[in-house]
Amino acid sequence: MSFTDRPELQKTIQEIVDTGFVGLQLRLNDEQGEWVGSAGLSQLGETAPPPLDGHVRIGSNTKTFTATVVLQLVAEGKIELDAPVLDYLPEFELDQRITVRMLLQHTSGVFNHTGEYFIEDGTFVPGIPWQGREWVEGRFKAWSPEELVRLALSKPARFEPGTDWSYSNTNYVCWPGC
Repeated sequence: MSFTDRPELQKTIQEIVDTGFVGLQLRLNDEQGEWVGSAGLSQLGETAPPPLDGHVRIGSNTKTFTATVVLQLVAEGKIELDAPVLDYLPEFELDQRITVRMLLQHTSGVFNHTGEYFIEDGTFVPGIPWQGREWVEGRFKAWSPEELVRLALSKPARFEPGTDWSYSNTNYVCWPGC
């Protein structure tokens, strides 16, 4: 595989790292060809740069893909936006008022498995680690979708379904099914 020379991209990712990022890997495929580069460190406290063939977690970018697939299933008549999620995922015994639309719009009230901060009284109810030393030390632990949903459902709902909005990673865990 051949790669194009793109010094401007290498300079840009180095500038990003210089703002305080530990390390960065960038892979680009465009009309000029394929380019891959990295800057900084692969791990805090180490000296190796990020590998050019490294893997990263996609994170919340998957929500866009998930919502697209769910809406395709709606268009195909396989899922109804205003149907109870319980119809599609009965094994979780979700509140029957929670609809597919509420999951997609973050209005379900389901606890966020990465934790919930309650601004009203300043309390924080932890979920799985997603930042800090605890996350770094456990970053290679893989949680199954079922584990994440069960953890979230073991916590109190944030609010009654459909009455408020709160970003919840859990809303997108099991689509289109675990």
